[in-house]
Amino acid sequence: MTFWKEAGLTYNRYAAIAARATRRALKEDKRILAERRGTSEVRSAKWVDGKQENNNDNSKK
Repeated sequence: MTFWKEAGLTYNRYAAIAARATRRALKEDKRILAERRGTSEVRSAKWVDGKQENNNDNSKK
């Protein structure tokens, strides 16, 4: 078994921690560029009966 599983982490969580540590170890000019690449956006859509709803407001009510 791999050490990240033994520590109770998922691979994605382990990879995120390793990437953050690597970015923080870089010199400032390289770190700023790397941190920009590390951001992402998430979009979600609700599916009903095999079709995506056209609801652009995904906030919880």
